[in-house]
Amino acid sequence: IMILIYLMIGVAWTWWLEWFTTTTLEGKYGQPWVFKERLFHSLLWPYSLGTFVYAAVKEFNKRNKGNE
Repeated sequence: IMILIYLMIGVAWTWWLEWFTTTTLEGKYGQPWVFKERLFHSLLWPYSLGTFVYAAVKEFNKRNKGNE
């Protein structure tokens, strides 16, 4: 059952991330995903999610540095 939960979280994360990137980003990062990308983000979602959160926090702090 733990593996099933892990995979369900991975599929939900991959679905959201693909939607976010294809509707928000432009250029090569806004392109539709291929199967290998979906598989990577579904199975290694803790790494993918951690990288996304780290980059988002870093960008947020960079943009709000002058608003102190």
